[in-house]
Amino acid sequence: MSEMGFEKDNLVPLAALKECPVRITLHTDPQIEMIKRTARADPEGIPTIDVAELADEKTMVIVDGHARVESIRSFGIDKIRARLHKVQNMADAVILHVRLNQRSQLNPLKFYDAFEYLKENGFDSNEIPKQLRLSESYSRLLKISLAAKPRALLERYLDDLVSKYSLVHLPVYVIEAIARIKEEENQAEAVNMMIQMIPQNVSEFKFSFPSYDQLEIAFSSFRKEDKEREPIIFTVKDGEADKERKDPQSRTSSSFAPEDEPRIRMVPSKEEIDEAREIIGNVPHRALVKCPHGTKYVVDMKDHTISEVKEDDNVISIGGDSSEPVFMIPSEYAKFLQLDYGDPVYFKSFDTPRQLLKFVDDKKDRIRRTVLISPQRI
Repeated sequence: MSEMGFEKDNLVPLAALKECPVRITLHTDPQIEMIKRTARADPEGIPTIDVAELADEKTMVIVDGHARVESIRSFGIDKIRARLHKVQNMADAVILHVRLNQRSQLNPLKFYDAFEYLKENGFDSNEIPKQLRLSESYSRLLKISLAAKPRALLERYLDDLVSKYSLVHLPVYVIEAIARIKEEENQAEAVNMMIQMIPQNVSEFKFSFPSYDQLEIAFSSFRKEDKEREPIIFTVKDGEADKERKDPQSRTSSSFAPEDEPRIRMVPSKEEIDEAREIIGNVPHRALVKCPHGTKYVVDMKDHTISEVKEDDNVISIGGDSSEPVFMIPSEYAKFLQLDYGDPVYFKSFDTPRQLLKFVDDKKDRIRRTVLISPQRI
């Protein structure tokens, strides 16, 4: 993209201005009304807009100031102050629009439009984030896939929001949380679920999208079919690893089939086995839990799942998630129950008070304590 050239305070005729083919900015109806009030009272008070002047010297494209232009057109004003930026073509105008507006109120969904537009105009996919000078979060957004139906639902919901509120911000993590769900229909259901979670008709100062943690919990049911991950296996076989590496034909007789190869990592040393343990346990949202009877589990607090870990001198394996919920007892409850590490806890349910009394009466001489847990206040 060519360097920008400026000519300050040019008066540009509105009739000569074209809209940018991609617009990442998000303008609300209250914002436009406020600009109209300013234009009515003091047209000179409208801030200068930014315009890309293409190399043909005939095409001028708005790259910052669409809402200002839209607002003053209804008052018979035919010119507006503009900074002119000389560019080569329309793709350069799109790049300039994105660069100038990243501190504005944005619609993150429109970054997909900018990405596709530039790809169609010959830009390399890997270079586009650099050309647009995107932040880390917006660069990450371009690497995830949001299906057409959930995107359309989000766009319609944003259209509804901008008609009500002055400030509307769609966080990137919302799109990421939806895109992590595989099926398009499930993504669409997730959008509808999220909309139901948002309070209706609140003041703009109270309006907000659900938090990342709230969405992770709400969307967990849509990801159950994705829980069965391939096992991660770190293994050493006496001489077999070296043999397989030297003789690829021997893999057909190995205990691991060729199609399993991406899931298997041969570990030739104790240091790499220690590294495997590090990978398993040294993740902020994971905990390695050992039950009193010796079984080890990885508890993932992000996905709310638990996976069994099998380990001996040669093999460390994380099995696919069982998709079972994880139950934990707060420490103060454990202290109240006088539980020590390794103490077993048994649960039994009763349908009637009579059944409970009979059970206690039968066991009172053989148990240390009984705790009653009820869904209702007793």
